[in-house]
Amino acid sequence: MDDKPGRPSTQEEVKGHRAGAAEEPEYVAATPRRGGVMNTLYPPKPGGGGRFKNHCRKFWWCDLLVIAVIVLVITLPVVYVAIPNKAQHDLNKSTLEVTSQDVSNPAPNSVHLKLVSVAKSSSSFHPTIEGFNASLSLKDLPPFVYLNIPETKAEASTDITVDQDVPIADMEQFINYNKVVMGSESFDIYFDGKTKIHQSGLHAIDVNYNKVVTMKGLNKLQGLNITGIKILDKNLADGSNMIGNVSVPNPSVMTLSLGNVTMNLAVDGKSIGYSLIPDMVLKPGDNILPMQSTVNQGTVITLITSKYNNAILPLSIVGNSSVKDGQHLEYYEAAIKSNTINLDLNVGPALAELGLNLTSLGGA
Repeated sequence: MDDKPGRPSTQEEVKGHRAGAAEEPEYVAATPRRGGVMNTLYPPKPGGGGRFKNHCRKFWWCDLLVIAVIVLVITLPVVYVAIPNKAQHDLNKSTLEVTSQDVSNPAPNSVHLKLVSVAKSSSSFHPTIEGFNASLSLKDLPPFVYLNIPETKAEASTDITVDQDVPIADMEQFINYNKVVMGSESFDIYFDGKTKIHQSGLHAIDVNYNKVVTMKGLNKLQGLNITGIKILDKNLADGSNMIGNVSVPNPSVMTLSLGNVTMNLAVDGKSIGYSLIPDMVLKPGDNILPMQSTVNQGTVITLITSKYNNAILPLSIVGNSSVKDGQHLEYYEAAIKSNTINLDLNVGPALAELGLNLTSLGGA
């Protein structure tokens, strides 16, 4: 029986029939696209080395910007806040001590001042401090003078010297200052200014220089004494009829040129004359200064014969004037007038030199 048309009868024919048929296409499953910000900004590149390298190739400029911002955020507060705060803190912790103060060449509206001080600091920060203008004042009062402070290299211990003519900025306050110097055992001076400090590698830093300096005063000239009294048989050219020495202790570090100083002398509130200390310069320590006096000898003898038979007079001394080159120094005059010194003055030896004794004068 013949085979049916179109139907392969052998295995080879079956294979040929299958080979001749149209081949069906193969389908590859697509990689699903991932969502999210990271995949949007930094899509992985097929076979391209990963997301990080892809990011670096496309967004290097953004990375640099972010790094720059981070650096600025960190460094700017350090440079403009932390370092200036550190500088001001260390400056505030430092100390200032006046070791010598020489006030000379006094004039009605100025003095010459040589001020030597030492600044001490425990800081490892050793900048250069620019020269600046500093004010000196008493607490809560306007400044009485201004000083030009020279440029200084700050060390653990730094000497600072000011040597200049100083105009009096406020006479009323300078008078107050001199009264405080005269009447105080110790007192505070407020030293204030604004300046800049320079440290290698850094910009100039603005700082405030504010110090309170404690100094010893003249302590009312306690311990002043008059010795070596001699009654003259011939008056001096200015009318002085008695000479002697005045011993003046100065516990401070100040040297003061006071000009020609005159002082009123009184016993029991009654004037007996006045004394002059010419060109008085008061140095630290004990001072022995020549003194010449114009005394009403009749009044003195009356006091001795009537009340003080031992010839020891309870003397009160009050400043009268301070004159330099014929000009009154108001600031010194106010200070010495504000201070009264009381002492016992033995005039017996001076009277004895004149051949007068207490018995002849009515004394015991």
